[in-house]
Amino acid sequence: MLSLHLISQDKRKEKAVHSHPPSTLVLNPDELGCNPEPGMDLAVKLGIGHLEIRSAEGANVVMLPTDRLRRVRALADERGLAVAALASPLWKWCRPEAKPGRVDTFGFPTQVPPGERLGWIERSIEAARILGAPIVRVFSHLRVEPELTEEFAGDPLVIRALDAANTAGVRLLLENEPVCTVAHAAPLLEVLERYHRQGLALWLDVANLHEVGQANPATIRALAPYVAYVHVKDYRPTADGGRAFCPAGEGVVPYDQVLPLLHAVCPTLQYALETHVRHTPADALTRGTVFLRAAVPGGLA
Repeated sequence: MLSLHLISQDKRKEKAVHSHPPSTLVLNPDELGCNPEPGMDLAVKLGIGHLEIRSAEGANVVMLPTDRLRRVRALADERGLAVAALASPLWKWCRPEAKPGRVDTFGFPTQVPPGERLGWIERSIEAARILGAPIVRVFSHLRVEPELTEEFAGDPLVIRALDAANTAGVRLLLENEPVCTVAHAAPLLEVLERYHRQGLALWLDVANLHEVGQANPATIRALAPYVAYVHVKDYRPTADGGRAFCPAGEGVVPYDQVLPLLHAVCPTLQYALETHVRHTPADALTRGTVFLRAAVPGGLA
């Protein structure tokens, strides 16, 4: 009887282990160009069922009129694809009198008057609703001249945005972006601890964390409880001190250490492939897909 009890107990444990749905893979169609259809078709070809929408038809998605947003949604629906995330440019901005450096906001202005910002927040949440995206990315103000750099923590628009997102059934996720004010572990943890109860979570870009020298086990363990979404891209250093982007798993970002640590805390994460490989993005995304499906413990849907 004891042996039967132990077998039954083992089966229950095995069932519990497999009761979690696998983590999911996400693809951004604009990596293949302005027209979202080739990227969506690649997602279907690769067996990826979720999309991240950042830009489409030559415009930042939050700047698209409603009819064009609905067209993007229809193109996804036709292929049986769901929009997992809206990669908005919110808070990747500064005051008009500040002088930002070279910043990629995918067609969205970097100098935004404070009086216009709430409107863009509301528009982004509405765009997410139209697309069916349950999460919206935000940043944390651009680092500009010290006297003009704004602080994300304490910005009154943060609470207003979180309240609006909660009302709409959308969650805001903060990306760690080196050109913004909150990119290192200490300020990330400070902001996340401050706003987590209001719904803010972490859109973790592992390569960005590696760029600032903090993609180490201790930092990953500290951030993992707040992670809700993971950006995956990779690069190799160049002789001039720059970066050459390459397929995920073929560069210097330590995914072999990071992915098991994340999975141990968050076994059902979404992993979104970026590439920034300009000449052969479809090939880079395909190779990145193969890498991630092998590298994430428990596999990827």
